[in-house]
Amino acid sequence: MKKCDLKLRSLQDGIYFGKIEEDGLRLSIEGSFLVGKIAKKGIVEVNDEQAIRWLKGEELEIPYRGYCILKWGEYFIGCGKGNGNKILNFVSKDRRVSCPTTEVGSFRR
Repeated sequence: MKKCDLKLRSLQDGIYFGKIEEDGLRLSIEGSFLVGKIAKKGIVEVNDEQAIRWLKGEELEIPYRGYCILKWGEYFIGCGKGNGNKILNFVSKDRRVSCPTTEVGSFRR
């Protein structure tokens, strides 16, 4: 193995997995990807249009109650919290995409 001579300063170790809330665990996108692979329940599958809307930061009109992991094809695209009528979006502003919904075709699985 070749030694790396770069001198890098670490701001944090590890990845942000999620946050424990009073009513459950709110996963990050990375946390939903890790947990989603083994989750047996709490997975909500979305179509292409819903996935783009979600990644743009919009809430989804899907009747679900509680925390859930959103899955688009084979990808886990984050965690949301359903109030029974819609799923609230937790994708941070710096991670959102900014394309019109008509460009869904450019985001193929």
